[in-house]
Amino acid sequence: MKFEDLLLEIGGFGRFQLLILFILCLPRINLPMHFLLHNFLAATPSHHCAIPHQEAFVNLTTEEVLLINIPREPDGTFRSCEMFSQPQFHLLLNSSLQPENNSVTQHCQHGWVYDHSQFTSTISTQWDLVCEHRGLNQATATFFFIGVTMGAVVFGYLSDRFGRKAMLLLSLVCSVVFGMLSAASISYSMLAITRTLTGVALSGVSLIVLPLGMEWVDIQHRTFSGILTSIFWSIGNMLLAMVAYLVREWHWLLVAVTGPCLLSILGLW
Repeated sequence: MKFEDLLLEIGGFGRFQLLILFILCLPRINLPMHFLLHNFLAATPSHHCAIPHQEAFVNLTTEEVLLINIPREPDGTFRSCEMFSQPQFHLLLNSSLQPENNSVTQHCQHGWVYDHSQFTSTISTQWDLVCEHRGLNQATATFFFIGVTMGAVVFGYLSDRFGRKAMLLLSLVCSVVFGMLSAASISYSMLAITRTLTGVALSGVSLIVLPLGMEWVDIQHRTFSGILTSIFWSIGNMLLAMVAYLVREWHWLLVAVTGPCLLSILGLW
């Protein structure tokens, strides 16, 4: 007798199936929070070159200090990646004047100053992943989804060989471990490695949850099962926006979106 026929014999769909689907929906909430996390984790706020020896400009306003030290774009905004090699005091008299001929611009020599009005910190501000290093900032998303691709191959095989529940528990535990290690990263290299491994682990969750839910319900309710888990995916998208609004420091944001995996582990246990 097939398992589908056995399900029909005992009623097909009942409280047990609803409980299973609810437990499996918990990690579905968590998945999009990690998959879309890069939008907040690696956000790059407005920034400009740090100006050395600002004590020499105590009689000037902040705007005036920027005016004589930072070149402007055609639209009037200050450039993010360049500064004058020497202060242009004549611009105080007329800001529309051109810099003196003997003045040259140069790349930021003393780091950057960031606008923290929206984000307390991101990986961009933590490791100055801006200007010539901005490619590294975007690469973190690439590393994560490389991990997701690798995880699909690994957990696809392992779940068929050793069982879906065991591999789902393993992937959730690994997601917690690598997610927390990402939050504790002390270097960009450590973050890149741990985010890649987090992608591998979360791919197992994504790959196993949906078919596991389908297998525990009868044929007539499989469409309902798929729709229900998809709804919780959308809920996860909305919750990420709220969490990112409330938690604006990247270390704690990673903790906040990784922590719910513990509930999924307890539910499956």
